[in-house]
Amino acid sequence: MSIIKYQDYYDVGQAGQVATLEDSNIKTRNAQEVIGFGKGVVKGSTGGTDVKNIAKNIATLDFDADFVTSNTINLNVNGVAISEVTFDTDQATTKAALVAAIDALTGISAVDAASRAITITTDAGDNITVSDIVVAAGASQANGSVAYTSSDVVEGISALRHGQPVTIGGDDAYQINDAVNVLTKGVIWVNVIATVAYGDSVYIANDKTDSANQGNFTNASSGNLAVSSAKFVSAATGTTGTPALAKVEINQP
Repeated sequence: MSIIKYQDYYDVGQAGQVATLEDSNIKTRNAQEVIGFGKGVVKGSTGGTDVKNIAKNIATLDFDADFVTSNTINLNVNGVAISEVTFDTDQATTKAALVAAIDALTGISAVDAASRAITITTDAGDNITVSDIVVAAGASQANGSVAYTSSDVVEGISALRHGQPVTIGGDDAYQINDAVNVLTKGVIWVNVIATVAYGDSVYIANDKTDSANQGNFTNASSGNLAVSSAKFVSAATGTTGTPALAKVEINQP
């Protein structure tokens, strides 16, 4: 009698497919928003009971020079303009006025940071965009730049499993309020947007300018959310425009 053997480790997969059934763990969470398969997900607004996509919810606004007499300062936060700030007395006083003008926006908080920097967040922890930064008039004009980070807490990776409900839409994604299979321990296929190698550190891409790539994976730390409990266990080369499949091993508490 012949014995039928089943391979447990899959060499070909798709984003969100569990690559091995060995020593894996999947939790069920509620989708707070539409979540693609194989995406890094973070705890939602109600903590451990729901999950959402990673958000760039911290913006660090920095200027390369002090403000000078007669400078005017304008910028937008999430498309809303601040009240124009005009230089007053000195750098510290003017910067304090700028912090206050940003903080006055609905749903936005701003605090003075080190040197010439200001930290800006959304009260709801959602995506934030700082744009149209213009320093005008005066003898010189400082240039403003923005770096984005995230305070989100990693929950796991959204997994595609056999027996998935047919109600899921055609976008390879869980819909709002679907029960999300979240792999917290095991090996899973994900889309990568960088050149990764076995053993590389894992980061969730935090690119809010491109929703298709947000939640995909990379080994680059800059501006991305670290998954300290994970590593890449296969090599691949992808880009933001053309992601590639790689396997991630995760062991999230």
